[in-house]
Amino acid sequence: MRNFTIYRFGILNNSKEEQLLSQFNGANDLLKEFNLYYENLFQEKVAYADNNGNKRTFSISSNIEFDKTNRRLIADLDSAYTGEKFEIRNGESNGLNYLVSETELQCRKLFSFLYIPKNSKNGYVVFENKSKHGVKVIFEREFNRFLKERGYEQFRFITSPGLNFNYLSNMIEKGKLKKVRLINYRYSQVTQLSLWGDNSLNLKGEESLELKFPNKVENTFYKNELRKLFFSKSKLDEKIKFVGRDEVDEISFEINYRNSSKTFYLNDSSKMRSNIDVFERLDIVNGEATYASKKRVAMELINEILNYNSVELNKENEVEEGILKAKKNRAGKNASIFLKSKFINNKKSNLSQENDNQKDSNFLYN
Repeated sequence: MRNFTIYRFGILNNSKEEQLLSQFNGANDLLKEFNLYYENLFQEKVAYADNNGNKRTFSISSNIEFDKTNRRLIADLDSAYTGEKFEIRNGESNGLNYLVSETELQCRKLFSFLYIPKNSKNGYVVFENKSKHGVKVIFEREFNRFLKERGYEQFRFITSPGLNFNYLSNMIEKGKLKKVRLINYRYSQVTQLSLWGDNSLNLKGEESLELKFPNKVENTFYKNELRKLFFSKSKLDEKIKFVGRDEVDEISFEINYRNSSKTFYLNDSSKMRSNIDVFERLDIVNGEATYASKKRVAMELINEILNYNSVELNKENEVEEGILKAKKNRAGKNASIFLKSKFINNKKSNLSQENDNQKDSNFLYN
């Protein structure tokens, strides 16, 4: 095992308003609903087909640890799929022990750790990451189906990458910059600026320029510039200026660190993968990570996210207040221009009407 993947989750009502998870419908605790969901997965596996038409199953076969006091839910998820043929051989003699056919399920156990803080609108779930055994999509889809069956049709469970910025900062600082993509989006219609300065965009495609920096000095310089931009408070509708170049809509860059690569996005962090190499943090016994160390590391990673968010919250509030103030000032100016324009147009209209009336009067009396 080398990687954990972290997702942040929440509940939205029909009005797309985030709900307090401990009483998401005004009364019920989402943690208890998750425990029922896990028990349901233990009793009955989910069978479905992937995009390639292969059969897949999703279930739980381990004990479920429901820690009400610390608001945690821990279990091994079972992920299996068909469609590949391979051989099981003796490790010493290399003799064939068993031939696995394409119709047999290849199953992997994936450690999972779910945590919902008290009085929070966000929870976190950590999945062990194994190739070809991603469970995020089926986990989210099945839980939404479970909520509907429980009578919560007006609520929707959503997930997004749980980015650990301490880990990402360390990766940028110590890793090597592989490449940078400067991206401009193409739109099928002219962007219109509303009264509040928001953009209504119709995305058609994108154009990109890829840059590479084999020189060590260049690599370090551009990597530091990208780090500054990544941790700045950019917004999705803002252009990005990269080292004096023309402004672009988005910049992505790839960092390689300890044989692991990650692609970063400056504007839209939802595109990023939230996997973390945890091998050095775990306690390994007989080639396997211990259950206790998996739990410890999962909680450490979540706490790192929570601690970073709490430190940044005040900064973000200050930024948001500044943005709101700027928007109000811009709205006031736009409203003033609009009213002034309307007043001038009304005045011109009145003068025109007076002239017309005068002409009519002259016509009647002449």
